[in-house]
Amino acid sequence: MIQEKFVCPFCGFESNGSGLCPSCDENLQKVCNCGSGKYSADCCMLNQEPDESEKLIKAEVASETLKELAEKEEKELKEEEELSNVKEVDEE
Repeated sequence: MIQEKFVCPFCGFESNGSGLCPSCDENLQKVCNCGSGKYSADCCMLNQEPDESEKLIKAEVASETLKELAEKEEKELKEEEELSNVKEVDEE
């Protein structure tokens, strides 16, 4: 199994997980697994497809957006239906 390595580009702090550097609060950058020592954004990973987790996240965000739009549409339809059902009251 390949161990992922994340490094702070400013102070050189190394970690096996992504996140913020505890020393300087900068984002840790993933190191490419090809052995070049370069960050994955500058190396082999540019030519590869996004990994499955990125695809899943994008799909989840898209489904949440669609769900929010559907709920908004449903709410607007209910409001229109309620307005159409309101009868004018004759003043006596």
